[in-house]
Amino acid sequence: MKVLVGHFSHEANTFAEETVSFEQYTAKGALFGEDVITQSEGTSLYMGGIIKACREENIDMIPTCAYSSAAPVLTRECVDKMLETILPVCRAYKDELDGICMALHGAGVAEGIDDLELYVLKQLRSIVGDKLPIVVPMDLHGNVSEETAKLANGVFGIRNYPHTDKADISYIAMKTLARVMRKEIEIETKIVHLPLLIPISTGLTANAPFPEINAYMDKQIAERGLIYASLFQGFPYADVACSSASVCVVAEKGAREAAEDIAHFVWERRAQLRANSLSPAEAFDLAEKETKEGYIIINDMSDNPGGGCPGDGTHLLREMLKRNLPGSIFGFICDAVAAEEIWKHRPGEKIDLTLGGRHEKIFGEPLEIKSAEIISLCDGNFRHNSPNTFGLPSKLGKTARIRCGNVDIIVASVRAQTFDDRPFMITGADIRDYRYVCLKSTQHFRGFFGDKAAAIIPCDPPGLSTSNLASFTYHKIPRPVYPLDENVEF
Repeated sequence: MKVLVGHFSHEANTFAEETVSFEQYTAKGALFGEDVITQSEGTSLYMGGIIKACREENIDMIPTCAYSSAAPVLTRECVDKMLETILPVCRAYKDELDGICMALHGAGVAEGIDDLELYVLKQLRSIVGDKLPIVVPMDLHGNVSEETAKLANGVFGIRNYPHTDKADISYIAMKTLARVMRKEIEIETKIVHLPLLIPISTGLTANAPFPEINAYMDKQIAERGLIYASLFQGFPYADVACSSASVCVVAEKGAREAAEDIAHFVWERRAQLRANSLSPAEAFDLAEKETKEGYIIINDMSDNPGGGCPGDGTHLLREMLKRNLPGSIFGFICDAVAAEEIWKHRPGEKIDLTLGGRHEKIFGEPLEIKSAEIISLCDGNFRHNSPNTFGLPSKLGKTARIRCGNVDIIVASVRAQTFDDRPFMITGADIRDYRYVCLKSTQHFRGFFGDKAAAIIPCDPPGLSTSNLASFTYHKIPRPVYPLDENVEF
């Protein structure tokens, strides 16, 4: 048997003013062709699980691409270039294919395309027709339309946030596809949407009500004989018609009824999903009171590059510089212009520069840095050590660590969130030598730091991935919706 495999994932923040080109979108290092297999096997990524299942089932893989990035809206040219790595391969092998396993995100948006996943599936179906089975592993933050569920035989949403189960769920999806290709089963996917927006700050699945929800879904799978069930938390920073939380069930029969029951179970627990937030000053006040030994993480949720933000916001860094506490490090701020300027000098030299605040005013004004010492320079290349991105190669471009008083600042060139300690290590910094560690990420960093940090204190300054959803002006999402509106019924 032969299966077309790949991973084309985009999570769009439609409130950002800019659009993202192909070069910007793929800056961290996309994989194409055979590199998809050689570089992904054994990783904790979607393709890692797909490859493992194909090896076990003795299935020949036809690779296309593998890449994922959160960003503002993609340009149409970017989408076209990504599809040039998928569709021609599909056409070349269409008469030999027994199925397709294509990992997508669920919250992709491009110029003129509000539902990128649906668009990709339509392109594939135009080549292979309606009968070839397609399964789609998807991100927990997917805004999944009913049309997507109709075009894909199976939609499998990951359940963990941080996303430590990507390979596990993709493995289940590919194993299910193998059974479909052998004519052992026929499957259907049903989606039930809730009038519910879940801020990503409240979506940590180790916290209530998610363990209870996952346990209930597992119970339904066992009692009803379902193949899989998932809760898509949705991505509230994409203002499109299908933005909302939803329940997805894959089954041989009874998928609709099961999805409706699970959706009501989730709805009854909606009050637990309201968000609270701290300012950078409030977060530092708490950090200074912490008595436990070790380093303290203060994470900026509202300028999360993993939520499509630029990563050059200055609110939290400004507060860190103001406090000037011994043992402080900021890892990292994304500013290619500043990094390029630093690279004109050598370690040990001192430099004045403007840092951050280059994209949108909501993220804060640029910082005027005076007489900062250059500690180190590096090319920004590393492999992730986080459970949810383990083994993934990454590129931060020209990277530097500078020191301003008691504060070390890591400056990178490529937009990315902090998953683990690797961005610190490549600059020669050991986070265990610090007390106050600031970074830009909402939840994914917890996969690595959760059991290592003395404390984790989220802060939520003004930004485009803030938990304050009422700060956004929505135009396309269905209303009324909880928690923005009163007396919402489901």
